[in-house]
Amino acid sequence: MRKYLSIFALLLALCVALSSCMLRDQETEAANEISLPEPAEEPENMILGEVIAGSLSEIALYHAAPDFSSFTTVNQSVRAELGESLPEAAAAALLASGSAGGTRAVSDVRLLSCEYACGTVTVNLSIDARNVTSPQELLALEAALGNTLLGIDGVKGVNVLIGGLSEGCCQLPVGIQTALIPSVTASYAQLQAERDRLNQTDAAPIERSALLYFPTADGEWLVPELRSLSVSTGAFATALIEALKAGPKDEACAIASIPEGAELMESNPIIETLPTGERVLSLNFSSTLANYLAFSGLEVWELAGSITMTMCSFLPELDAVRIMVNGEPITMCALGDAILQFPDGLMRRRDFAGRVGSVATLYLIDGGDQLTGVERAVSMRSALSPRSLLTELFSFAGVENRAFRLPVSDAVHPEDLLGVQVVGGVARVNLSGNFYRSCQSLSPRAERDLVYAMVNTLCGLEGIRAARFYIEGRAADTLAGSVYLRSALLPNPGIIAAPSATDAAEASAVTAEP
Repeated sequence: MRKYLSIFALLLALCVALSSCMLRDQETEAANEISLPEPAEEPENMILGEVIAGSLSEIALYHAAPDFSSFTTVNQSVRAELGESLPEAAAAALLASGSAGGTRAVSDVRLLSCEYACGTVTVNLSIDARNVTSPQELLALEAALGNTLLGIDGVKGVNVLIGGLSEGCCQLPVGIQTALIPSVTASYAQLQAERDRLNQTDAAPIERSALLYFPTADGEWLVPELRSLSVSTGAFATALIEALKAGPKDEACAIASIPEGAELMESNPIIETLPTGERVLSLNFSSTLANYLAFSGLEVWELAGSITMTMCSFLPELDAVRIMVNGEPITMCALGDAILQFPDGLMRRRDFAGRVGSVATLYLIDGGDQLTGVERAVSMRSALSPRSLLTELFSFAGVENRAFRLPVSDAVHPEDLLGVQVVGGVARVNLSGNFYRSCQSLSPRAERDLVYAMVNTLCGLEGIRAARFYIEGRAADTLAGSVYLRSALLPNPGIIAAPSATDAAEASAVTAEP
C-alpha cells in the first residue's frame, strides 16, 4: 500500500512541475508578443452625412492708419462653418471688426459673396464700399482685405469686386493682389505715376496680375488661374485675349477657350458707354469662330463664360461684354438644360459666376498600377468637403479600360460612404457593410492602395491631418488582413508615383463612367 502511495505522490509532483514549466513557457511567449495599441473610443453615435467641427484659426486682420502710411494688425480667432471657406470667414470678420481706412467704420459694407477656387479669392462687396471720401480710402479697404486673406495658407491672390464689378484706381485696373501692400500712400503714388506715363512713347510696360477663367475638359466648370500681364499701351482687353489664347499653364484639367494658332478677331476690342451709363466691351469675331467651337467640342457658353468672367473680373467698372460674330451679337446659349438669354447681347459676370469651380486632387491607380494624384474639376463647395471628395473617389470603383481607377470591385458605390466627421484634424469615415465585404478578397497591395487613396485624398484638405475608418459605426481591424485600421492613419507620400505627361493629359478629360 505504501508502495502505491509513494508512486502516486511521485506522479503528482511530476505533474505540478510540468504545469509550472508550461505556465512559465506561456508567460515567456506572451511577453515576447508585440501588442498592438488599443483602439480609440468609437463614436458615440453613428456617423451619417457630414459633420465638420471647424477649428479656430488665428488670423491677422489688417487696418490702415488714417494717413494710409501703414497698417496695424489685430489677431482674431476665426472659425469657418460647414460649407464656408476660411477666406470667406476671415473677410466677414474683417468687415465686422472696425475701420479699414481709419477714417470711417465699414460695418455697413456687406460681403455679398466670396469665391475661393484654385488658391485665389474673389471678394464681392456691397456698393456701400463706394461711399468713400477719397480714392486712397477705397484702395485702403481693398488692400486691407488683400493683406488679411494673403496671410491664410493656400491663398495666392485676392480680387475685390464691388457690386459685382472690378474697381480701378487712377483710371487703371488694380489687378489681383498677390503680395502684401505695406503702404497705401506708396501704392497710390505708383498708380498715379503709371497713369501719367501710360501712353508715352517708349514707356515701361505696366505689370499686373489677372485671373483668367478657363473651361474644364469635362464641360462642367470654369476654373480661375493667375497670370502676369505686361501691358505698354493700355490695351488691357487685347492682353487678356492673348493670355486666354495661350491656354492654361497650371491647371491640367482645364483647356483653352480661344485657339492660339488662329486669328479670329475682326477688329480690336472696343469699350463703349451705353445711354444707360453701362460700360460694355465689344468683341467682334469672324465666322471661323463657329468652326473652331465645333472642332474643339466647346460649347458656346464655355467661350462666352471664359471671356466674360476674365474681362469683368479685371477691367475697371465693366458692366458687360458683347460677343459678336460677323457683327451679329450672340444673344443666347445653352447651359446644361437651361437657355441663357442675353438681351442686346450683353453678357454679365453674374450670368456665369455660378459655374466657377475649383480643382481637387484625387488619388487613383494609373495605367502602370501606381497610386498617383489626379486633378479633378469640382464645385467650390465640393473642393472643401471631405464627403464630396470621397464620393467622387468612389465613382471610380471597378472602372476598367480607363486611365485611372480605384482598386476595388464595381460592387462598391458612392452610397457605401455613410458619413464623414472631422474632429481635431482627424476625418472619421463611416463605411457600409457592403464596402467591407467587397474588400475581403483584395490583395495586400490593392488593400494598401485603396486605404491610402482615401487617406491621401482626405489629407489634401485644409484642416485634415489623418483619417480613421469605421464599418457601420464599428472599428474594424483591417479591410482584408494587411492594413491595421484601429488607429488614425497619416498620409503616405512615399507610395505616390509622380504623374507622367501622358497621365496629365488623360487626367484632363477622365470620367468615372465605364
